[in-house]
Amino acid sequence: MPTMRTCSTIVLACAVLALGATPRPQDALHRQSRRVMGSLAEIQVYHPDAELAQRAITTALDEMQRVDGLLSNYQPETELSRMNRGAPKAPFRASRELYEFVKRSRAYFDETLGTFDPTMGPVVRAWGFFTPRPAAPTPADAAAAKARSGFDKVRLDDAAQSVSYTVDGLEMDPGGIGKGYAADRAVSVLRQMGISTALVSAGGSTLYAMGHPPDRDGWKVAVRDPAKPATSLRYVMLRDNALSTSGIADRYVQIDGHRYGHIIDPRTGQPVEGMCQVTLVAANATDSDALTKAAFLLSHEALVTLFAGRKTVHVLRVEGTCGEGGALWTTPWSNGIFYRDAEVAGAEKK
Repeated sequence: MPTMRTCSTIVLACAVLALGATPRPQDALHRQSRRVMGSLAEIQVYHPDAELAQRAITTALDEMQRVDGLLSNYQPETELSRMNRGAPKAPFRASRELYEFVKRSRAYFDETLGTFDPTMGPVVRAWGFFTPRPAAPTPADAAAAKARSGFDKVRLDDAAQSVSYTVDGLEMDPGGIGKGYAADRAVSVLRQMGISTALVSAGGSTLYAMGHPPDRDGWKVAVRDPAKPATSLRYVMLRDNALSTSGIADRYVQIDGHRYGHIIDPRTGQPVEGMCQVTLVAANATDSDALTKAAFLLSHEALVTLFAGRKTVHVLRVEGTCGEGGALWTTPWSNGIFYRDAEVAGAEKK
């Protein structure tokens, strides 16, 4: 999962830090972490039974690893890798889980007006963002990569449960949604094992908060300031919802004094400009992961229209450069969701 490797350091690359609470003796804090999907996954659980808590965390991390074994396009033996090799040649009969994952990706593609598109791998490769030395492709190479990309070239057959690609070289890269899906699967496991208070972090860039820590209304999460990575831009109080952050502050290429970020606009095949970082809160982690792409690319007006019927979606954008002077914009219904430390979570801003 190439794009999943962009958030291996929670503080700098992912712009998110979860802040815990002082536990009551009967609700001790338990945690484990493991490298999954190219970055560090961590699960924190409050529960009085230490043995149950640790067993639940281990099982949930195992589930995240299982998802990586299904969806990774780094490992040639995974089902997704086999689909990428086979679907350009003939319809690939997928497992129920993989087929539903691809179908859900198609729904996000349609919902976000094509701004979420997990088939952009050839374009990202053309820019060299998977290498230590990215560089702008020639116009011919850029056009060829764009021709091998696009979810409109993916065909789904519900009756046969099969996936086909209409062009050679196209590949599904779940990096823009896989972490969220893995986090949601981990949450499902925790709930099945009787856990009601937990924070699941998939690489630090995507989190899901279950319940709330003792003596707190929720899990206090800091959104890092891309201009000053050691400081916090805003805070969010999460409770039974998810947060994802995506940005270009730490992954870009400088060409002739011009800075190009690694996030590609699928509609043009070009890196996004004029946007630094987006944080999005949604009801589940798969949503928050996928919808950050729309929040990064669409206009204010388009986002308000897109999310008008989903007031559980909240967006915070840092627009302009990633240095000093970036302008902040939030969805109009999100007053108090993204707050300064001196403010109260959920309060109306003056």
